[in-house]
Amino acid sequence: MKNHFFSKKEFNQTKLIFYFILNISAIVLFIGNSFFLPQKGYGVYLVIFILLLFYFICMYLLFEFIITIPNSTERLRNICIGSGLMLSLFLITYANLYFQVYKLYGKKAFTFSGNKLSGNDFIYYSITSFTTTGFGDITSIGAITNILAASEMILGMITNTIFMAILTSKLITKLNNQPSDRQ
Repeated sequence: MKNHFFSKKEFNQTKLIFYFILNISAIVLFIGNSFFLPQKGYGVYLVIFILLLFYFICMYLLFEFIITIPNSTERLRNICIGSGLMLSLFLITYANLYFQVYKLYGKKAFTFSGNKLSGNDFIYYSITSFTTTGFGDITSIGAITNILAASEMILGMITNTIFMAILTSKLITKLNNQPSDRQ
């Protein structure tokens, strides 16, 4: 029987490669978002739609990751890499979403201390929202951006807690299974 990528409920090297490809896709979309994609009009709505589809794919992969990792026999190093790729995927996707909303609404969506926000500012904002640091130099003021920021904060708190619990459990299991030198 041939193993298919989504049918096998086990975390493996193939999924790491898939997460890496998704990260590269999100980065390419972000760069295209910054320099090449439409600044106004229906093109922005199309990009937001694509980003929302991307977001829901990320959510599915995150839940699958959280469910499969506790019983996985994969190496701890690969699990850590997978966790990092999943987190970076969410950070870049949210940064893309913030940037699109900013393109649509401008200063009605965010307050900030500078003249104009760039893509780098939204990566920074995404990281500070995800970690719930929130320095206040960039602030969401519109309903859409408030919902996005709140959802990223909640997702950040939940995923960071779950990832730490899973990784700690895996590390303790690995340490308990090593032969003891105390004899």
